[in-house]
Parts: sequence; structure tokens; C-alpha cells
Amino acid sequence: MVKISVILPIYNIANFLEESLKSVLNQTLKDIEVICINDGSTDNSLEILNKFAKKDNRIKIIDKKNEGTGVTRNIGLNEASGDYIYFFDPDDYIVENTLYELYENITLNNSDFVLLKIARFREDTDEIDYSRPGFKLEDIFPNKDFNNFVFNYHDTKYYVLNASFAPWTKLYRKEFLDSYDDFIFDSVPAFEDVPFHVKSMLRAKRISYVPKFLYRYRYNPNSNSNDPIHGKFIFKICKLVEEILRKENLFEEFIDEFILFKINQILAYLIPASSEEYFQKAKIEFRIIEKKFLNDEIKKKIPMMTLQKFNLILKSNSLYEFINLKMIQEETENLSKINQDINILFKKLNNQYNNLYLIQQSSKQKKRSITLKKSSEDILDYIENKSKS
Repeated sequence: MVKISVILPIYNIANFLEESLKSVLNQTLKDIEVICINDGSTDNSLEILNKFAKKDNRIKIIDKKNEGTGVTRNIGLNEASGDYIYFFDPDDYIVENTLYELYENITLNNSDFVLLKIARFREDTDEIDYSRPGFKLEDIFPNKDFNNFVFNYHDTKYYVLNASFAPWTKLYRKEFLDSYDDFIFDSVPAFEDVPFHVKSMLRAKRISYVPKFLYRYRYNPNSNSNDPIHGKFIFKICKLVEEILRKENLFEEFIDEFILFKINQILAYLIPASSEEYFQKAKIEFRIIEKKFLNDEIKKKIPMMTLQKFNLILKSNSLYEFINLKMIQEETENLSKINQDINILFKKLNNQYNNLYLIQQSSKQKKRSITLKKSSEDILDYIENKSKS
């Protein structure tokens, strides 16, 4: 049995596949198996896999018809023989000590899974973006030795529903996944990793964390996750997440986080979907949230800009009207900001004028004092001279 099974769902990713595979095969932790499931690719992805498999016997190739990322990952999970499971996307790459760092942490802490941090990059620039790490748990747990520290969802409720859902942010203990019969990815064409993440966070008794940027996420506009046509599936995902929370008897405990999750997810795909049908579904869901759940306490926890968009959808009769009202609102906010800047400038100018006036008045007063002093001295001299005469 190997230490880690790395699972790669592959579909038409030939442009990046070699770089990604090399990043896995060149890991400092060598005791791994690399399960590559070709999901009916129509490019030369399978040819690349076969070329690598001839040179490295740790690669196992499964070739099948196209069924989607969720089904493909499930096949890899069933084939895995490692003590630990790592899901990896073949258009990204990992730094060479990623698997070693994760393996060391998860074994030292005996955790159900371990989290890492994400850095992002684009092909057209050499810069790496560290601003959205997915997880930043050192802010919640400052000054901790994370090789000797575990936690669970009670400590990190926000991250259950409003963090990075991607499976490649975690190394899983296989025994933990096998202890449930429903740890499978949904067959929905997009966002299949969201329910899997939520179940993981809720069920794990011991979660650990490596506060290092070990994963490099490539912004790929052609990837499945960035296809706007998939936005419509977010409504099903929101429903599945609600069902999970209710099944685990945790819906009431997570009501605030769930409302924020649902609003954020629906808003995220409203403009990319560019669909009147999507807009009307969003409005129905937002109306339900408004009537059933949205009280003053929950409103305080929703960012102001998010709440403004939420209310704007409820006021609008169509996507076209929403976009126009949103533009008017943004222009109004811009004008308000300009007016604020002008008022600040006027206040500064007024203060400068007042200071200048005070300086001038002080100068005049000083000159007057000098003149009076001189006049007093002349009078005294005159009196003195008169008295002598």
C-alpha cells in the first residue's frame, strides 16, 4: 500500500498536462500512486498520459467515456489504494514538497484531513497572486504550532460554507472517507466539489492545517469551472447543501452562514449566465430568503454591497432592468464619492484660508503693537524733555 493516491480527472487539458504531471511526479515524497482518469478527451491528453506511464510505473491510466468531473473523481477514489487521498486538477501544479508537507502534518496530528493555502497565476504574467489563499486560519488560531494542533467546524464555521470548496485544498485520510457511504462527488456538471467539502468540514473530528502556499491555481478561462453556461446548476447545489445541513441536524446552527452562502453563490453567476431565466430563478430564491430568513441580525452579517445587490434584484422586474438600475446605482455612488471628495477639499481650503487669515491678523496686531510702543516711547521722551526744560 502506498502513502498517497493522487487522483487526476482529465478532459481536454493537453496544453497544461505535461507541466502538471511533472509537478506531481517530481514530489519529494516518492511513495505515491498517480491515478489518471481520461474522461473521454478528444485532444491528445491520452497520448501524453501513455508517454508518461511508460517512464513511470506509479502512473495508472483509466480511459472511459465522458461523464463529467464528479463521476471521474469517484472512479479514481474507488481505485485508490493509498492511505491518504489527494485530488489534483491537471491544469494546475503543486510545489515540489507539497505532498511531503501535507503527509507530515496529517500523520503528526492524526487528522481526518489537512488544509493548505492557494496561490493563483495567469499564463500572461509571471506574477503569483497570494491575496486569496482560500484558508487563512492563522488569523483564527494565532501563534499555534500547526504540526501539533487540530480543530473542527465549531472553531471555523465561516469556512464550512464560505471558503474554497476545491478538493485539492485538502489531503484526506482514506479511512475517514471510507467510514461514510455517501462520500462521493455529485454528478452535476459543475460545482460538484461543494457538497463534498461541506460534508468533510461538518463530519471531521480532527482537521489540521499547513499555513503555506503549496498549490498553484492556474486561471484558465477555458476550464469547466469558468464556463458561464454552468451557472444554472448553482441552484441545485444550494439545495443539496441545505439538505446536507438538515440531514446533519445543523441547519439552524448554520442559518446565517447558509444565507450568506446562497446569496453569494447566486450573485456570482448572475451576470456571467446573462440569462433572463437565471434572473427570475434568482429573484424567486431571494424572495424566499427575504420572507423566511432575513431578519435584522442576519442583515448585519451580510456585506453592504452584497445586500444592495440582493435588494436591487428584488426591486427589478428583469435582468435588463437590474443591470440598468445597477449602473445608475453605481453612477450615483460615484457621484456621491466625488461630492464627498469635493467637500473634503473645500474643508481643507477653508482651513487653509482661516489659518492664513489668523496669520495675517496676527501680523497686523504685531505691527500695531510695535507702532503703539513707538508712540508711547515718543510721548515719554517728550514729557521727559519738557520736564528738563
